[in-house]
Amino acid sequence: MIRFLVFICVLLHVAYSYAQENQSVLVEGVFAVIGDHVIFYSDIEDQILQYRHQGLIINNEDSIRDKIIEDLFYQKILLHFAAQDSLEVDVSELDNTVNQRILFFQEQLGSQEKVENYFNKSIDELIDELTPMIQNQLLIQKMQFQITKDVNVSPLDVENFYHSFTEDSLPIIPDQYQVAQILRTPKAAEIAVEETLSKLEDLRERILNGADFATMAILYSEDPGSSRNGGAYYNIKKGEFVREFESIAFSLDIDELSEIFKTEYGYHIAQLIQRKGNKIDVRHILMTPKISNNDMLVAKDFLDSLRLEIMDDEIAFEVASKKFSSDKATRYNGGLLINPNTNNSFFTKDDLDRVVYNEISTLSIGAITKPIYIKLQNGEEAYRIIKLVDKKEEHSANLDDDYVFLKNYCFQLKKEGLLQNWYQKNIHKLHIQFTDDSSEYDFYNNLLEQ
Repeated sequence: MIRFLVFICVLLHVAYSYAQENQSVLVEGVFAVIGDHVIFYSDIEDQILQYRHQGLIINNEDSIRDKIIEDLFYQKILLHFAAQDSLEVDVSELDNTVNQRILFFQEQLGSQEKVENYFNKSIDELIDELTPMIQNQLLIQKMQFQITKDVNVSPLDVENFYHSFTEDSLPIIPDQYQVAQILRTPKAAEIAVEETLSKLEDLRERILNGADFATMAILYSEDPGSSRNGGAYYNIKKGEFVREFESIAFSLDIDELSEIFKTEYGYHIAQLIQRKGNKIDVRHILMTPKISNNDMLVAKDFLDSLRLEIMDDEIAFEVASKKFSSDKATRYNGGLLINPNTNNSFFTKDDLDRVVYNEISTLSIGAITKPIYIKLQNGEEAYRIIKLVDKKEEHSANLDDDYVFLKNYCFQLKKEGLLQNWYQKNIHKLHIQFTDDSSEYDFYNNLLEQ
């Protein structure tokens, strides 16, 4: 089975190669030319360093090197044809993805300052490094989608796929956990809110009196995804941003400056740059009231008390979730979390956050953890309590319990088969040249022969 590891662990690759910049020797020179794209020896060695850093190389470096070369080869083919098909990445999508990547770094390392120290780069420099890589990643995904968008799996396909296994070759499903949460984001103290509103009102007055909005955004906005661009987002369509932001942004006249308004991210002022049909370009300045340690403690203590009330049967977990959880996505379904990889409510160990897994793995069904700290994707800090709703023990896959898993497995194999056929069909349209002996690479020779 061929697996396409598209931009595998891009984040870790970037993190490791940047952090090791002054410690590793990069191998220069061209390894291969694929159409209009080049694979450098340093591309391969950087990923080898990443694997070593993760402890994934023991005695199998040659096989991992071959897999890296294969993956890079397929990526360059996809990028070549994405350009030929005039595929583009929407600017707002790119900015949002880069922003999420920066927030992930901050979550892993603890703060923006720690991110900058770790990489020995400013956030702006890191964004400059990440942007072209993520743009290529998104282009590859778009090209893959274009090739495989018509793939579907019927119930008969799933049943036939299941029966294609012998009993002793069926996939093993590891332990699975069904969990629900009550999330509590701390509320900023009133004095912190007042300070934020005062600063933002001062900026608004300065802009009204002639200060340049873009300059003020660069200097003061707390949105890492747009501040370096003068607070601007381009080609926004309705549905891409939170409702409160879009309600204001789409109501403005060109160059009109909004009043201060609130979203889940904080407080904003916005200015419309231009309209283009059903799209707009808009700039904004975001400021967020600072959360104190005491604010965090209040949220944690609240969940501690709520947990005891639930355990004493004073309130049901599901009722408490609806009444008190800050998570809009789960509060109305009893706090039940959905696994984005399978679209059902069961998680394997690898699907779960490590801290969460460590807390729930020893719980009995129905038990609830003590408050667990979490940093959300938008950068907010919070606490949550988690209930182990159900657990499925490790077992061989079957149609009754694991239909979704088998369907996804079958779907993935059909997509990979279609991609492989596409590569075989299109590889002859490209100029491909290796600087060493291409006969060493079985995947390439197999493509040429078929």
